Amino acid sequence: MTPSDPRELLGLVAALLATTAWVGPLAAEFGAGTTERAWKLALPVSFALQWLLRRRWLTDADGLGRLRAERGPARVVAALSLLVPFAVLLAPERSLAAALVVTWVGGLVVVVRGWGVPYALALAVAAASVRAGLPVHVDVLAVVLLTQAAVVAAVLTRPPSARPPTPWRRSLPAAGVGAGTALLVVLDPSVGWTSSAAFPVVALVPSLLGSIWANRHLDRVWTVLLDALASTSLHEHARSRAGDVFGRIVAGAFARLLLLTTACSLVLGALLRLGGAGAGDVAGLLLGLGAFGVVGFLVGLLESYSRLAAAGAVVAGALAAQALAGGTPVPSLAVAALVATAVAVPPLLRLVRQPARTLATLV
Repeated sequence: MTPSDPRELLGLVAALLATTAWVGPLAAEFGAGTTERAWKLALPVSFALQWLLRRRWLTDADGLGRLRAERGPARVVAALSLLVPFAVLLAPERSLAAALVVTWVGGLVVVVRGWGVPYALALAVAAASVRAGLPVHVDVLAVVLLTQAAVVAAVLTRPPSARPPTPWRRSLPAAGVGAGTALLVVLDPSVGWTSSAAFPVVALVPSLLGSIWANRHLDRVWTVLLDALASTSLHEHARSRAGDVFGRIVAGAFARLLLLTTACSLVLGALLRLGGAGAGDVAGLLLGLGAFGVVGFLVGLLESYSRLAAAGAVVAGALAAQALAGGTPVPSLAVAALVATAVAVPPLLRLVRQPARTLATLV
């Protein structure tokens, strides 16, 4: 369920980076503790809702039409989200988490509609406005209203679809897997949420860029693997050949994730050190969040092929390893990534050995 369109990831990265402009002013106005609690609460909630949206509705190009057709949940969500601007006006320090959730989750809907680039530009202007002196609570309110209006426009400009959404019995576990994945970052003590030198959202950019390349390569499943199945004669071992092809695609995607994440981390680390950040702190943060990208890739890969139990096992193993790695000299996220990789290998091998079933369950 990870995004593969670069424009989509551009919008999501922009939404994350734009909200970092609030951190310093919010910490100065309401205190670092309030800001940190809001980010730690908003991240798992946002991940859960994003994974729920993707699994239940946004599984293909017709997703927004399914979302529009299902009016019951849409009305409940709309009513709740409309309360957020009033909350920001009345108590901005208490509603920051809700504002972040609206921005991050609503941004997903906007970029799925194909409006990632203009949305990213609008958020860049909002971030610059804070730096120019606009009161931060006004900027937060403006971004919330912008995102809500864009979400409404994105849904209403798609015709309703008669195709049923994914059943709740499959969608709700996906939300749980997404929330568990985000908890890996929230529970890592080495990630300082109000650090001005190496803010963790900025440090997430290398793994997000690595995900772009990796997921674009995974799109070859629809072309290369289908061609391999179609061109295999009855006398050939179709299953073995297709399995080899799919295995190379997955291995290539994973290698691209590691390569680009590492390269971008080295560049970003050098820039952060030039800005005055400590070398040890930067290295640990980038290693940890790069490892988080590995876990997210593996979990997203299994979940997208409807291997929810395996994805849940990977998340559970990573969380358990993180809890036990508190006293180690390396970031606990790095230990969690090693365990997650070990847990993910058996179900991934089963995927490779069953290419036809893989295509049948890919959504």
